[in-house]
Formats: sequence, structure tokens, C-alpha cells
Amino acid sequence: MRKYAENYFQRLNSVFLGKSVRGALSALRQCVRGNIVTMFALALPGLLAAVGVASDYAILEMKRSSLQAAADSAALAAAKELSISSSTDFTVTNVAKNYVSVELTSTDGAAVSTVTVNRKEGSVAVALSESWTPFFAQFISSGITPIKVQATAKLAGSTNICVLSLSSVGIGGIMMTSNSTVTANGCGLYANSTDKQAIVVATSSKIISPLICSGGGATNVGGTTSTAILTDCPKTPDPLAARPAPKYGACDYTNTKITSGSVTLTPGVYCGGVEVSGTANVTFDAGTYVIKDGLFNVKNTASIKGKNVAFYLTGFPTFLFFTNDATIDLSGAESGDMAGLLFFEDRATGILNVHDISASHANNLTGTIYMPKGNLLVHPAATVGQNSAYTAIVVNRLIVDQGPSLTLNTNYSATQVPVPSGIQATATVVLAN
Repeated sequence: MRKYAENYFQRLNSVFLGKSVRGALSALRQCVRGNIVTMFALALPGLLAAVGVASDYAILEMKRSSLQAAADSAALAAAKELSISSSTDFTVTNVAKNYVSVELTSTDGAAVSTVTVNRKEGSVAVALSESWTPFFAQFISSGITPIKVQATAKLAGSTNICVLSLSSVGIGGIMMTSNSTVTANGCGLYANSTDKQAIVVATSSKIISPLICSGGGATNVGGTTSTAILTDCPKTPDPLAARPAPKYGACDYTNTKITSGSVTLTPGVYCGGVEVSGTANVTFDAGTYVIKDGLFNVKNTASIKGKNVAFYLTGFPTFLFFTNDATIDLSGAESGDMAGLLFFEDRATGILNVHDISASHANNLTGTIYMPKGNLLVHPAATVGQNSAYTAIVVNRLIVDQGPSLTLNTNYSATQVPVPSGIQATATVVLAN
């Protein structure tokens, strides 16, 4: 009986104990559920904020990427304008702004663009800023808006040739004396001489060009340059070395001299040279003129003009001699053996030839002046080339002496005179950042 009683109470205790544990477990589960709900409720705003911030940053990166692409395109397009002599800072800036307006279609906020043109370095910087107010991210960092990007593009590699001095030795392949100015718009000046004074810039003289390159050294004694002169440059080959000289026959005209009136000359072989003086006005019909064994001399207040013309200088003494108050208005050959050339000096000519341009109104010399053995002297009264669409000078030496102003343009599309191969470089524009 006692043993039976003990077993009974054990089973009874077990039943009550089991019920207590189950109850406790049930209560525990209810409590945990309540805590989870409470914790989730407390955490929900933070979770939503995190999702919102992530969404804001995704939108931010999308906007930044779009702005950067627009800035890159605008800078590249605008930098290409720098190689065109007729371009101004205003037109370059407008090109950049137009690209921005085409590239961006955002309605969230207008992009503000700032364009900086640096002609000295041949670069254009485009900065864009867009005001945008994120919903969440602004509470984390106020610096997240406005969104700002910048792109800088610059001309790289070789540039168009405005002056090439072919002399490989000696000082002054390009010589600038006091108060003289050379302005090379969108093109470079090159001197092949390896002498330590291959380029000389004297007192108060000035060179304005995106590239000035010496095969040797350079001397600057009180002048100014728009960019630093590069030294030890590799030799620039003669771009017209393979161009054949024009064929010609016997003399068509001899010792041609015109002192007054209006006269029209026709293409042919002019032996003994051509002299235009006094008050004469001479028009050269289209074609090739061979000036043989005499000067091409224009002086006093005489004027000459011609379109689609080229002059081949051969024999001795055969020089250009444009002086006094003369007016020169010439555009080079548009086709044929002399295409792209205005003056072509016989390669057999001696290196002592000096061609003189000191006329006060040599306003238009469109085309290429090619004197591989001769020297070109531009001096005091001359104001040369400012009305030319383009002028390229390939000579043994260039001397700009005692005060003239020589302007060399590269507005190739403004004329029917083609640019000889090797004179015009393929524009290379790269992003600098």
C-alpha cells in the first residue's frame, strides 16, 4: 500500500510539473513574440531611412554620371574650336554650353555651367553644378548637394604648321628683333636648327602661339611668348619635300614693268622679273606665273591682287621685294601642280637669297610660302597676313625685324586654297582630368 501511494504521488507531481513547464514555455513564446514586434516597430524607421539613403545615393550617382558625361562632351567639343583661328572665347563658350543643353534632359534642377577658356595652354574647362534635394541623404551630409563635376580638355600632340624653319644648323632659325610680333592662331612655330640659339626673341618682341618648338635651344632677351619655348624638339620634316616643281618653257614676257594705270597680267614665264611701281594697280589672272632671273618687285603705292594664283621663283637674282606703301592681296593656287602654294622657290636656289616683305599693306597672303633654301625677312612697316584665311611659311630662316606685325591664321574652311599635306595636323583633343 505504501509503495502504491508513493507511485501515485510521483505521477501526480509529474503531471502538475509538466503543465507548469508547458505553461511557462507558452508564456515565454508569447513574450518573445511581443518583444520582436516591439523591436521591429522600433527599428522600422531606421530600416526605412537606410533604404531611403541607399535610394538617394543611387540617384545621386546617376545624376553625377550624367553630369560628368555632359561636361566631358562639352569640354572636348569646345577644345576643338581652339584650332580654328576665327573662333573667339565667346564662340568656344557657346559650343560648350550648347553641348550641355543637348546632353542633359533632367527636370529635377537646371544645371549651371561655367566655361573657362585658356588659349595659352590650349584647354577648355567645363564645370557643371546641379541643385538637387535628396529626401533622406541631406540629413546625413549637407555637402551632398549641389552636385558638382568638372572636365578639362586640351589640344594634344602635333599642331598645324604656321612657321617651319628648315635650317638644321646656325642661330636664328626663327629670329625676332625688337618690337616685332608674330601671332600664330591655332598653329605652331618650329625651328629645326640644333643650335642653342635656334629661336631668338629679342627686346619687346612677342610670339603668340600655342606651340613654339626648337630643335636646339632658345634665347629670350626681353621678349615675351604666350607659352614656354620647348627645346630639343625632334626634327620636323619638310612637308613639301616631295612636291615637284612646275614645268615651264621659254620666256613669254621679258622685263615687265608697270608704273601706272590698271593692268591685268596673264599666266606665263616672266623673264627678267615683274616690277609694279608708282600708282599702278595690277590684277593677276588665275594660273601659274614663273618669275625667272629677276625680282618680283612691288613698291611705292602700287597694288597687286590675284585669286587662284601661284608664283614659281627661279634663276638669279629672283626675290620677292614688296616694299613701301604697296598693297598685296593674293590667294594661292586652288588646283593643279601648285595647289595650296602661293610662292614656291626653286630648290636649286642658294641659301643666301633673302625675300623681303616690308610693304605696309600686305594684308592677304593666303596659302603656303615655300622657300626651302631661301630666307624670309619681314620688317619695319609691314603689317602682314591679318586678312588671310591661312598662311603657312616653310623657309630656310624667318627673320621678323624691327617692328612688323605678322599674323598667321588657320581658318582653312574659309578659302578654296587647299592645305598641303603635312601643314594641317589632325586635331587631337584629350581629356586632361
